Amino acid sequence: MGMKHGKRDLKILKIMKNIDHLKNIRTFCYKNDINFKSLKPLKNDASKRRYYRFTSNAKEFLLMDSSLEKDSLKKFIKISKWLKSNHFSSPEIYIKDEKNGILIIEDFGNTKYSILLKKEKEKREFYYRQAINLLIRLSEKKKPGFIKDYDHRILKEELSLYIKWELNIKKNTRAFKEWNRIWNSLLNNISNEKTAIVLRDFHVDNIFYLRDRNKLEKIGLIDFQDSLIGHPAYDLVSLLQDVRVFISIKEQDRFYNYYKRHAKVNKNEFKYAYLVLGTQRLFKIIGIFKKLAIKEDKIDYLKYLRRTKRLIKNNLKNPVFNELKMWLKVNNNK
Repeated sequence: MGMKHGKRDLKILKIMKNIDHLKNIRTFCYKNDINFKSLKPLKNDASKRRYYRFTSNAKEFLLMDSSLEKDSLKKFIKISKWLKSNHFSSPEIYIKDEKNGILIIEDFGNTKYSILLKKEKEKREFYYRQAINLLIRLSEKKKPGFIKDYDHRILKEELSLYIKWELNIKKNTRAFKEWNRIWNSLLNNISNEKTAIVLRDFHVDNIFYLRDRNKLEKIGLIDFQDSLIGHPAYDLVSLLQDVRVFISIKEQDRFYNYYKRHAKVNKNEFKYAYLVLGTQRLFKIIGIFKKLAIKEDKIDYLKYLRRTKRLIKNNLKNPVFNELKMWLKVNNNK
């Protein structure tokens, strides 16, 4: 007979798990001559990873605790190595304990785009162009053979997060099957002739500007462990339809046109992929944020839902989404 845990029991289980993981970190710090008490926890992201900042010999470092996502840590190490070998800036890895899921990595400091775009508004255009230049270069690199494809199965699994957590539509219902059929049609029309490594979380909280480096190595990258091989439009739309920061439609168009002028792309095909993958991503984001709020009590992300829905509404003005718009009209009562 299975045990049912009340809210109090789940809180106790969470505290116990927390104690266990802190023991592992304490042991790791002792082995590597790091002052455990000097670790300062950083704000968590949407993942199960935890980050701590500490100082050693007047230099700042990060302790990355990926003990609950050990596979993710292995991918981080491999992709970081690939990025460095192709002259992109990923954090230096100084100490690794793959068994316990702990790394000591380079701290890029407080130079992330989300901070700089507020502090240096007059340089907004410059920062976005630099990030776009990096994406163009990334799309031109030979694809790493150890990363799997961002195929339709994964894209549709992500879309089902919206169906489950926002609309509460069950699988095997007529509405769910119709949703899948519409998305099959939209995704099938994307050309996979030119694919590249797709970082997938390319937004202002994961990009840094490192002034003391050269050329595109000035752009510091983090949170790339979920990279896949897919359409290069995905990372561009992640940047320009970022739910965390307001970018006007006019600005989006201007930055999109900058990419189009400097990249070798089939303009019509690229625009279609940009719209479809961008819209898929926005529906996925709503599903993830709702799931985090309901399952993990992480409600901070709900503040971005309004902007996310506004971006979807604007995308859906394009006639390629006529059938999807009709489906939403019938099935979305929110």
